[in-house]
Amino acid sequence: MNKNIMTFDEWAILGKDEGMERGHHNSVEHMFTIIKEKNYKNYSAIDFGCGNGWVVQKFKESSLCEDAHGLDGATHMIKKAKQKDPDGTYFNDDIEKWAPKQRYDVVFSMETLYYFKSPGIIINKIYDEVLNADGMFIMGIDHYAENKESLDWGEQFNLNITTLSIQDWKLLFESAGFKNITHRQVEQKDNWSGTLIICGSK
Repeated sequence: MNKNIMTFDEWAILGKDEGMERGHHNSVEHMFTIIKEKNYKNYSAIDFGCGNGWVVQKFKESSLCEDAHGLDGATHMIKKAKQKDPDGTYFNDDIEKWAPKQRYDVVFSMETLYYFKSPGIIINKIYDEVLNADGMFIMGIDHYAENKESLDWGEQFNLNITTLSIQDWKLLFESAGFKNITHRQVEQKDNWSGTLIICGSK
């Protein structure tokens, strides 16, 4: 088991997932607003790095979303998701190795991709193997080169982290084949550059 998954398993056991949910709530609301602007109806969604499943449950509460699933490598996070949402579909698997059995209209990811050494591999996978035609991928991250306050997180939390700039992330989307790539920074405050949201369409 890699160091990051071990850490997130420990956080789930300690209940830190609830704090992560509260801390990310406002940024996730911005991301859902962007999804609504796409005017999808009866869409399917999956959350890459779903943690305790709270975003999956939020998708399922929307009248526009027909079904939503979650994927996470941390066993105790998935256990919590299934406890909260016993009828939900959650996959406990390595995101890089996971083989999807269906495609989705929306792939969502909050605070996940920079924990991988080569996040471009996952973005390519999302484009090639996970998204339906005309689907969208939307990603939110707090750790990126321009957000100076986040740059010591790897050492502070004993995590392996990949640090990329806004332009680097956009280039990964572009290299994967995504079109109509947009980005915005939300929930900014003093000494905090905010959550970086990037989305692209297939």
